[in-house]
Amino acid sequence: MKKIVICGGHLTPAQALIENLSSKKDIKIYFFGRKYVTEGSKNLSAEYKQISAYNVVFKNIIAGRFARHLSKYTLISISKIPIGFIQSFLLLLAIRPKLIISFGGSISYPVIFCGWLLGIESITHEQAVVPGLSNRLNGLFVKKIYVSWKESLEYFPKEKTTVIGNLVRSSLLRGESKKLKQAKKHTIFITGGNQGSHFLNSFVFKNIGKLNSFNVIHQVGTANFKDDHDKAKSIKQSGYLWYDYIKPEALKSIFDSSNIVIGRAGANTVWELALFGKVAILIPLLHSAGSEQEKNASILSNAGSALVINQNIATAEKIIESIGKIQTNYGKMLKSATSFSLTLPKNADLILASIVRDLLNQKKG
Repeated sequence: MKKIVICGGHLTPAQALIENLSSKKDIKIYFFGRKYVTEGSKNLSAEYKQISAYNVVFKNIIAGRFARHLSKYTLISISKIPIGFIQSFLLLLAIRPKLIISFGGSISYPVIFCGWLLGIESITHEQAVVPGLSNRLNGLFVKKIYVSWKESLEYFPKEKTTVIGNLVRSSLLRGESKKLKQAKKHTIFITGGNQGSHFLNSFVFKNIGKLNSFNVIHQVGTANFKDDHDKAKSIKQSGYLWYDYIKPEALKSIFDSSNIVIGRAGANTVWELALFGKVAILIPLLHSAGSEQEKNASILSNAGSALVINQNIATAEKIIESIGKIQTNYGKMLKSATSFSLTLPKNADLILASIVRDLLNQKKG
């Protein structure tokens, strides 16, 4: 039995790889991740909920991180950084996997570094245009680096970096789609990703009445910050649907049913918008590491398929004004989005799964 460890903070591409490998009877998969959403939260993380549904062993890593915002949990989080290294070292020593696959994020670096100390080969995949600190550090210790965007090549050693695109789950990429049955209005999909965005949620809760000429599909997220779930439940407006977590098979239908998407500019969100040729309004997360989300958003802005609004000026009026601009220029923006989607590398999930199998087969035992 060939053991592998998958780790990192980006759930969607990790799931895509797991779906391609979990059916292989000669491969045993361990996933190192966080069991809870954030420091101090009792809500189970999306990664724990989703990964636990596979034939995968989930190992909770209490890895601290340097938070970008001060809170009562900041010092607690920093104090946990050594714990993540100790846990990673002991777990890897006990499991002795033949390969580690990282998907970035603060939880990945202790695993990659400890794997290097133990002589365990590793590879990493970067989803964002600008890599975060963890993946830049990972790049020093891994055998190969795979990136989603050609713009990322400048951040890593060229001799061991390859562009393959981002990993998308097969149920989203190759699954069937059913258009949602709603009133005959244009549909806006508002999403903050798996955990959600309280900023976007608040916009919806305060301004849902101004959006009554649209169907509104709203991904509130799993974090449930400040009782966002209860607020979403209280909305009775016709054409409003809300979800916490959206499964990929449902997400494909939502994308196909939506005319405009409003969201953050996380790596997976931007990739999926590009891949499916969607017209969007992006509000990058303030103070994202290395202005990561701003750089992600610029990809779609430069392609002509998205309007980008800085959160500092993203008032309700500005967002609604941007919706109007898109309606006026919808045909042109949709054409740009469709054309850009044709330029993207495809099937990164199949490519990386094949690379993993080849690396395992090259190793004895």
